Amino acid sequence: MKFLRFFLEKKYWLRIFLWIACVILLIVSLFSALIYYSVERKVFHSEYENSQKILSQMKYNIDYLDTTIRNLTLSTYGNNEVKALMYLKEDETYDQLSTINKLNATIIANNPFLHSIYIYNNYKDIYYSTFGDLFHADAELNEALNSYDRIPALKAIVRKLKISDEPEPKFITVMSYIMFENMNEQNRMDGAVILNVKMDWLVNNIRALSGNTGGSSSFLYILDDANQLIETDPGNPVASNPFAVQIREAYAQSSGSSVQESGASGFLSKSIQGEKYLISYIRLENTGWVLLEARPHKEVYANLKQLLDTILLITATVFIVALLLTLSVTRGIYAPVRRLMEQTSMGGSGSAQDSLLRSRVRDEFAYLTEVYRKSKEQLYEYQLEKNNNTNIMKLYFLRKLLVDSLGMSASEADDAFKQLGVSFSGERPFLLCVLRIDDYKTFMRRGLAERELLRFAIANVTAEVLSNSFTALTVDMKDDSFTVLLNLSEAEGAEERAALLLAEVQNYIHSHYKLSFTAAIGGPAFDYTAIASAYGQAFANSSYRYVYGPMSVITPSVIAEQTAGADLDQTLEIESRFVEIFKKGDSVKTEEKLRELFRHIRKLEYSDIMLVGMQVVHHLKKAIYEMNRTLKEPIGVPKLLHDRELYEEETIEGFERQLLEAVASIGIEGKNNVLEGNKVAADTIKEIIDNNYFDSGLSATGISDMMRLSSYKLSKIAKEHFGMSVTEYINQVRLTKAVEWMENSKLSIQDIMRRVGIENESYFYKLFKANYEMTPREYIASKREQ
Repeated sequence: MKFLRFFLEKKYWLRIFLWIACVILLIVSLFSALIYYSVERKVFHSEYENSQKILSQMKYNIDYLDTTIRNLTLSTYGNNEVKALMYLKEDETYDQLSTINKLNATIIANNPFLHSIYIYNNYKDIYYSTFGDLFHADAELNEALNSYDRIPALKAIVRKLKISDEPEPKFITVMSYIMFENMNEQNRMDGAVILNVKMDWLVNNIRALSGNTGGSSSFLYILDDANQLIETDPGNPVASNPFAVQIREAYAQSSGSSVQESGASGFLSKSIQGEKYLISYIRLENTGWVLLEARPHKEVYANLKQLLDTILLITATVFIVALLLTLSVTRGIYAPVRRLMEQTSMGGSGSAQDSLLRSRVRDEFAYLTEVYRKSKEQLYEYQLEKNNNTNIMKLYFLRKLLVDSLGMSASEADDAFKQLGVSFSGERPFLLCVLRIDDYKTFMRRGLAERELLRFAIANVTAEVLSNSFTALTVDMKDDSFTVLLNLSEAEGAEERAALLLAEVQNYIHSHYKLSFTAAIGGPAFDYTAIASAYGQAFANSSYRYVYGPMSVITPSVIAEQTAGADLDQTLEIESRFVEIFKKGDSVKTEEKLRELFRHIRKLEYSDIMLVGMQVVHHLKKAIYEMNRTLKEPIGVPKLLHDRELYEEETIEGFERQLLEAVASIGIEGKNNVLEGNKVAADTIKEIIDNNYFDSGLSATGISDMMRLSSYKLSKIAKEHFGMSVTEYINQVRLTKAVEWMENSKLSIQDIMRRVGIENESYFYKLFKANYEMTPREYIASKREQ
């Protein structure tokens, strides 16, 4: 706990320590990362060069093999005995067939990479083969050749070759090199020599060259000129190997970039199956193939792991040593701040006041700033208290004038004016004004110094502006109001001039201090004895801010004009109609009537405005209680109607707005309840009719009495939910049931009428024809014909 308290109280010390520690950690980490990155690049470059050397050697061997096989194919094609067999049209002789044995004894025996040689005879459409039967049928070769629009000459064609006809045939992969001169119209060679090279011989030699004979974890793949994997082992198809497919896709994505060109070599890094691999590649110009070698990063960088562990250990050691040094350095840097904190602790170091303040500020400098601010505020309060003695005396004499001017003698009034510090004449008329700060709650949330500054600004600016036309005195009443006492040279036109000057003061205060106030002017006092009466009128007039809004100038003439058409009885009548409309649940008309009501309320005197406002709220709550007696789901009284803040609104606009919101919320809830109630009533009406349609006495009146609903309400619900009147719905149900009896029974029409509750036959026929456009007999006849 003490350890945590230490850090909470020494936030700036902790900040210094953390900054130095972070800088050291950043430098050491960057240096370590730079070392590791440099070594990693060198190892990577070395590994890439080794891989490229191996791939280049492979490329050379494959290109050499390709050239050798091409030359061998050309020399075999040029052999006269081979050509004789290639274009033979008659039956084969022994000498001609011995050509195959010679090929076996010479070319096949001396070239271990060769599997077999075919001689294709176009006239007989057969292959003479050194492998298997003399007349060899190679379906896989035909399939491979048919896949080409033009068969490539002297180019490796990788394909499968069947070597066993057992129940489960065995295949090997070979590269077939074909030499021919011409092709006929059927896209068939006129004669050809085909050399089949063992693919496994080539792959084994490549693996032996790369050192990958099964003990290494590197993988080697070959892509053809279409970037497709070449099958080297039919028993283990590489195309179904997900790892090989992802290697090919990684290369294909790389080869799509502008960096890749013919004959290019390079490398790329790719994560496959959760492990990172280094993929080296090289392109073979002669065959169009690409050799791919994939090696795991962990194998390539096996030694780097040990280096990384060593670097991390060294970094941690250096950082710990640096932290110990940082502690010492931080203490030295923090020492002056610590001494300053000890000297400026409020209420003594460790006091409750000091601890509370420290817990609220961001750091030590913020604490020192707060101490300075509080000290400055205390000095200001001491100075203010000193000056207030003068203001207290001014307030005393002013209040004496405002309360008991009628009982004061002329000498007492002159003495009061003398104490107020102004040269007022008791023989000249006076004009009283009251200034009230708007939104006083927000104003009181400001700091003490700011509030006093704003009060001084209002009093000083008002006195200065009004002194241009009158002898003026402005006194701060120490609440939300100021009293302005004007001594007039003449009463005529004084009210209008004072109103214009007060509006000027309002605009200045608002633009410079972002504060507004309302000004109210009373009637003129023709001598000092009428000052108290004039002040009472001015203060009463200031209450009309509720009607005119903030930052207004209220004069007796304005109030007289506003209240000239006031009619309290008419307003109360409109209030009663509003409540009745509200009970009906029509939200649109309720809102319209409420707005109309407030238009009339604004014309009343202030006391009547407040009385009617409270009455509207009371009657709203009473109406909700009455409505809940008949509703299935009662409506909740909005919290706003119980809230005291509703009556604390400074303007009637705010009061009206809040009432509109409350009425709207009630309307939504009430409408939902009405809709739900109507649905329940509609379901009940349907159930009564469905269960009693056979009763001839069933009618809308009877259902209305049964459900205790008015005929109008019942008809409205039926129209809303059935789209027709109750009587029409009863007839519809009866006709539907009558049709069911006609279709499913052999009862007479009279019996069916009685079963569905209709006694008058002509009325039944009329209803039936109106709905089905035929008589009941015609309907029964048409159904029997069907």
